[in-house]
Amino acid sequence: MNRVFTKGFILLAVFLVILAGLSAAMLLLTPEEGRTGNFWISFWTIIFAVVLAFVYMLFHIFAGREGTAPLPLLLGISATLALYCAFVLGNVAVSHYFLGLSRNAYLATHILGFLVLAGGGGALTILSLSTKEADTTASLKRSRLFVLTTRIGSLAGELNLCSHREMASGIIGGLNDLKEAIRFSDPMSAGGEDGEEKVVLAVAALENKCRRFMALSSGDEREKAVLEIENLIDRAFSALKTRNEDVLHGK
Repeated sequence: MNRVFTKGFILLAVFLVILAGLSAAMLLLTPEEGRTGNFWISFWTIIFAVVLAFVYMLFHIFAGREGTAPLPLLLGISATLALYCAFVLGNVAVSHYFLGLSRNAYLATHILGFLVLAGGGGALTILSLSTKEADTTASLKRSRLFVLTTRIGSLAGELNLCSHREMASGIIGGLNDLKEAIRFSDPMSAGGEDGEEKVVLAVAALENKCRRFMALSSGDEREKAVLEIENLIDRAFSALKTRNEDVLHGK
């Protein structure tokens, strides 16, 4: 999606031109004696919407080209201002010219409309930004967990091909179980960063110890290494369990 000429930006530009033309037409076509209280409320509300939209469009262009603002923020503000301009246009047509509301009631409709749209649009923009951030975080966590399962699977494959695979059969089974446990861990929830780091460190320790095991020539040393690796697998499971509990409780 083009960061500058989004649909919301183009729609906002269309409303800006319409409102600017309407303000000029009101001044030219309304005689001085007809420029009563509601006329000036309509006129200055339209001018306010035009200035607001124009200033934002300048910001949108510069921020969009330079990438200084996140796209969800630009989309949210563009859509909110476009809705506000549409509201101003519709409110002037209906409340001023069709219903002929009193000055106080007419002014109240404009104030209420601005507050509702500004507040609602701001809330939607913040929600969009937080959702985008959550999606990015979840994607990073999924990638990190996938890398861990790939490393463990590769390690189990190396052990299965080494000359000591019979002695390492229990280790291979433990690594496969650990890989499946990590694969089905929940990456979507917030939190758990410290726990994930401990799992990463535990997997790294496993890799180092397993590769040392494959390089050993003494049977006694290999038996001792097997026990150490089994303990490391247990530690990795413990770290993963702690991480999952942290994620579950949102820590």
